[in-house]
This record gives sequence, structure tokens and C-alpha cells, in this order.
Amino acid sequence: MFDQIYARRLKADMETWVANGWVAPEGATRILASLAAGDGRSRLPMALAGIGVVCMALALAAFIAANWDAIPRALKLAGIALAVLLSHGAAAWAADAGRRGIADLATAFATLVFVGGLALVGQIFHLPQDWAGGALLVCLGAIAAAWLAGSRAALVVAAVAAIQWQTMRSELGAETLVEGLIGFALLAAVLAHPLVHPARLSRWAALSLLYVTFGRWIVEGADRLDDAALAAALLGFAALSAALVVFGALLERRPRDGRASVFAGPGLLLLARSAQELAMAVLLLAVVVALVGISEIGEASLGTALAAPAVALLLVAAVLGSGMLLAAGAREARHRLTVGAVAACLAAVLVSLAAPQAMIPAAALALGATVAVSMAGILAHVSAWTLGGHIALTVVVLWLLSVTIGTLLGQAVFFLVAGLVLIAMALVTARSLRRAAARRQEDVS
Repeated sequence: MFDQIYARRLKADMETWVANGWVAPEGATRILASLAAGDGRSRLPMALAGIGVVCMALALAAFIAANWDAIPRALKLAGIALAVLLSHGAAAWAADAGRRGIADLATAFATLVFVGGLALVGQIFHLPQDWAGGALLVCLGAIAAAWLAGSRAALVVAAVAAIQWQTMRSELGAETLVEGLIGFALLAAVLAHPLVHPARLSRWAALSLLYVTFGRWIVEGADRLDDAALAAALLGFAALSAALVVFGALLERRPRDGRASVFAGPGLLLLARSAQELAMAVLLLAVVVALVGISEIGEASLGTALAAPAVALLLVAAVLGSGMLLAAGAREARHRLTVGAVAACLAAVLVSLAAPQAMIPAAALALGATVAVSMAGILAHVSAWTLGGHIALTVVVLWLLSVTIGTLLGQAVFFLVAGLVLIAMALVTARSLRRAAARRQEDVS
């Protein structure tokens, strides 16, 4: 969806650039032709083939399960191993022939066969009593396939298995040092893969594992999932998201020196952009959850949440990153508004946790934060921020309407104040944009 929005925006801008003489008509024609050649239709065959590969792997697992008693144990093990080896051989042949898509699908098929074989054969060795251990084995095998073959699909399987392992392993408060180190190693291996082999799906899978792993670390010290643990997790997710947004913006400002390395290549920048999109969505979700669940959180929740070292550290990192971003891009309105949106979201969550009964300040901050995120998305040309801000704003307004129903005077006062605040924000934004445009014009001249 966002690719289509970008394509429409580029086509509209191209007409302006050609009319102003900034782009030659021949160059514009080539750019638009390249854009049309790389649209979503070219990915349709691979998407269909990917679904077909999943169906074939399920068919093989179902066939073995249906004939479980009829097939000797040695033949079952040999058949599964042979299917995995042949699939990897086909992937190697396709990669050598330059067919990276086919190689990725073949590696994905081998990974799925490995998962199915492990689930079937594991019944002999009492795997149902240790599903977390089985998920860890699947994750290790998928990570090996992802790195050895450069497979994005296998990386997604590894991320899903790692998430399952994080949610199914030892009870809260019973984590050992070894489990913590294993979780960190899995996260590092999964997060590093999109840097070398960029792909949108693998980036989002890796970032999802980051949030799940972080959430597990936050609540690990709690004996149970009570209000204090939920408050710490909520503020922790908000702080992590804020840090990802501001440091991602800082990374985009870093000059490119053309060096051929993992940290200078496109993989890191693409991962940072995906992290910004997901982080802003999580930040908006934290604002909405804090506002809607404000009456369910205890008075001491903020102090308990700040007592978690990781939460306090991430809040400090978000503040420092915001200061660095403002210092680096003080003249750019999009960076100032990004920092303002992040600060408003954090303030909304903090106020909701500090004063659960103070609905009006929390609601005002939530409204301001959602509007600020939408405006930041417009200035930064990040459609996901704009869409997320609109959705969060709609949820907040509908919730406020439901909780104030029956008090028409209260509704009138609240929405009058909200309208005045929004108009004031619009005037300030318009003035800032005019000043930014004037400064850019001075720089050009």
C-alpha cells in the first residue's frame, strides 16, 4: 500500500520537476518506466510460489503422519533427511544459476520440512513435554539455513520460532543466566541478517522478536503479571519505541561515505526505517492503552515502572537522542516535529501512569500526541506515521465520546478546548513551514 502511495507521489512530483527544468523529460520517462517495471505485479509469482511451497511441506508432513505406523523408523528418518538435503541442493543450484528467488523458496521448503520432521519424530522422544526446547531447535536450524543460504524466508521461520521459545520457556522469575544469554544470541543473529540480506518481511520479523525479547526481559523480575509488571512493560515499550524513532532519524542524517561494509550499506538504513515505522505504531498503541486502561493501573505504577533499570535507561537514551537530533537538524521542521511527537507520546504515557484519575490532562496529551505524529509523518514523508496517527486519533476521540456520553456540557467544553488547541497547532505549524521554506530559498539563492 505504501509503495503505491510513493509511486503516485513520485509521478505527481515528476511533472513539477520536469516543468521547472530540474529533471529532463527523457530522464523522467526512464524513472517512471523503471518504477512501473518494479511494481507489485513482478512479486506476484514469487508470492504464489511461496504459498505453494508451504502447501507442499504440509502435504509431505501429512503424508508421513498418515503412514506413521506403516513406515519403518529408519526409513522415516532417512526420508526426512533426504528431503532436506535435496532441497538445499536445489537451492544451491538455483543460487549458482543466479535465481535467488527460487533458491530462497527451496531453502524455505527445506526449513519447513525440517520443522515438520522435528515435530513428527520428536513425538518418539517426548517432545510434547518440552515444546520450548523444540522451538529452540527449530530456531537454531532455521538460523543456520538463513545465514548459510542467505534465505529471507528461513529467517522469518527462525524469528517465529524464537518468539515462541521466548513465550514458552521457564516461568517468570525462573530465568537462568544461560537462557538470558541464549535469548540475546538469538536476537543478535536474527537482527543482523537483514543488514546483510535486506528484505522487508525479515526486517519486521526481526523487530518483532526485539520487542518480544525486550518485553520478556522487562517482566522477568516480576513474580506474576500484576499491575506493576504491566506498567513497567507499557512504559518500557514506549521508551524503546521513542529511542528507535529518534536514533533512526539520526542514522538517516549520517553522511554516506561509499564504503562497502554492513554498517555503511543499505541494510542498516532500511532496518532503521522499518524500526521507525514499527516503533511509532507501538508508541501510539502505548498512548491508547495507557489512556483507555488508566483506571486499571495503580497509583504507584509510575514509580514501579521507573524502578526497572532498562526502562529508566531507555528513557534517558530517548532524551539524549532527541537532543542530538535537535542539535543535528535544528533548522529542519520535520526533525523538530518528530522530537515533539515522541515527547508528547511519552508525556501522555507518563501522565497516565502517574495520575490514573486525571483523565482530562491525559486525554489532552493523547490527542496532542496523535495529531503530532500525523503531522510528523506528513513532514517526514512517512505514510505509516500519518496513517497510525489518524487511527490512534480516531480511537481516542471515540473513547472520549463513550466515557463522556450523557454529559453534554462536558463534551462541549472538552471538544471546544480540543478544537482551539488543534487550530493553534495548525497556525504554529503553518508559521514554522513558512519559515523553513524561506530558509531553504535563502540557501538555494
